[in-house]
Amino acid sequence: MLANALSCAANAIFLTDRTGHIVWANEAFCRLSGYSLQEVLGYTPAMVNSGMQSDSFYADLWRTILTGNAWRGRMVERRKNGALYSVEETITPLRDEQGVITHFIAIQLDMTLQKEGSEHEREHYLAYHDVLTGLPNRTMFVNLEQQALSYAKREQLALALLFLDLDRFKEVNDVFGHIVGDRLLLAVAERLMAAIRKSDTVARFGGDEFAILIPNLADTGVAVNLARKLTAIIAQPFRITERELHIGVSIGIAIYPDDGDTPEELMKKADEAMYRAKKNGGNTFRFPDRHTP
Repeated sequence: MLANALSCAANAIFLTDRTGHIVWANEAFCRLSGYSLQEVLGYTPAMVNSGMQSDSFYADLWRTILTGNAWRGRMVERRKNGALYSVEETITPLRDEQGVITHFIAIQLDMTLQKEGSEHEREHYLAYHDVLTGLPNRTMFVNLEQQALSYAKREQLALALLFLDLDRFKEVNDVFGHIVGDRLLLAVAERLMAAIRKSDTVARFGGDEFAILIPNLADTGVAVNLARKLTAIIAQPFRITERELHIGVSIGIAIYPDDGDTPEELMKKADEAMYRAKKNGGNTFRFPDRHTP
């Protein structure tokens, strides 16, 4: 009766071992996530990670449950089809007869409708955000860039636009499939977000293309230092579904006012510079032709 109750419960429920690998899930969790039971068994809940929670968020979660305490909170997850959903989750440690933590049970309440408020709000959100990573999309990025340019012109400031294209991502996608490719993109987005300042903006333009806006640029050295930092962190191995993946990133940097004074001009220059970086072997950065490579 207990097993039947858990299986038929309206709330999504799954059970993991101490390392976080799923050993059981009920029907509600499979419906909510879009994955079948066979697809989730043996994997961690990271398979539904939306990328909208920080590493520190998960570090706090693990710190709480590994000390034997229940964790409660809200998070945004991602279905198999890429759609986002919000849950209110409780994770409780389970102990054996000796008091040793052996498993964790997670119970999720779907809060998507409450969080979105209305279908109109959801449509508005999706119009300005990338479905996979939750980052701003091209439309929002251009709007933010235009606002930053207007401020820079008024205050006589500089800004930088970095255009990023991943090296060898297509090989990963072709060899390991789109699920691994999507998880790699989420991991890349997390590293990019962790590398920038709070005043900077990271966006995903689609595919393996990202862009970063650096407003209030003191000097070009700030953009150069960030580009060097990004090439270093993206070159570090990614651990995806028990695989170690190696990629790189080619970066083009355009500076206002030297390389243009409109979003279109700056993007064109940054795109051209990115291709120069890629032709130079990748995992490096370049400025437009007027700059010293």
